[in-house]
Formats: sequence, C-alpha cells, structure tokens
Amino acid sequence: MTIPLPGGVRCGYARNTSLRNGFYTTSALHFLGNAAESGRFALPADGPVAWTAHADLADATAAILADEGRFDGPTPPLTGGQSLTFDDIAALATELTGRTITRTTVSDDQFREQMVGQGVPTGVADQLLGIFAAGRAGEFATVDPTLSALLGREPISLGTVLREQLSEG
Repeated sequence: MTIPLPGGVRCGYARNTSLRNGFYTTSALHFLGNAAESGRFALPADGPVAWTAHADLADATAAILADEGRFDGPTPPLTGGQSLTFDDIAALATELTGRTITRTTVSDDQFREQMVGQGVPTGVADQLLGIFAAGRAGEFATVDPTLSALLGREPISLGTVLREQLSEG
C-alpha cells in the first residue's frame, strides 16, 4: 500500500500490529514476595487488575502472527478473564495455602521508603508507585474478550499461576 503525498511523491505504508498486553501475572507474584512463608505483605492502595499470563500472551502472539492482517495497528487489550485487587489475591493465597495471608495497605511514602531501604533506586520506587496510582485510577481493570477469542479458551487465571508457583516453592 502506498500513500500519495503532495508533489506526486508516494510513501509506502508498512502494516504493523502493536500488542496491548495485559498486566503480567508474574508482577503480582513479585509483589507478593515471600507472603506464602511470612503470612503477610504490605503494598500501597491499589485497584483491580486484569492479570494476564505470559503463556497466554505467547499463544495469542502466535495466533496473531499466523493470521496476517487480522489486526492493523494496536490490538484490543489482551487481558486475563477477571480483575483482582491485592486484597483479592491475599484471600486467594490464603485459600491455596491453607494459611492466613494478610495484606496491609501502606501509604505511598511508606512504600517508597521500604523500597529505597531495600536498595531500589528512588526513581524506580517512584515508577512502581505510579503502577499503584494507575491501578487506583482503574487503568488496569478492563477485562476484554479478545485474548479468550484468540486462544479459543478462557485465559489462565492468576489463581492457576499462583497455585503453580506455590507448588514449585
């Protein structure tokens, strides 16, 4: 495809697809840290997130590549099938482990101090806080059916990923 420009110049257009991956389930596991052993974790206030498994995104990417032209430009959000907060995840971890896992909500300043105290650069700690602020604003809450349609099944749940992580640990 070419695009005509003034003066008779023609410019080629390269088709492209931008994958709009959902928030990775591995991030939730990272934020949980050693909560399965300690029974607690402390994070800033958050909002619901449609956690998405890497394996599902890999399969969806393969399906998109195999069906050239299905998407031109950004895809719809490729998200997991449900949105969960960290309070929901604490309840899920409690159910899976049979031990009480408590989530404490700390202020953004407390979280920043905790991260910096563990050697995380201040700029990185602020970026992490930005994730929680975006979550509180609902930026990660959208559940979209596109991933499920591409996979031909329901996406892997955060509960499934957490169960696998706990059985390996």
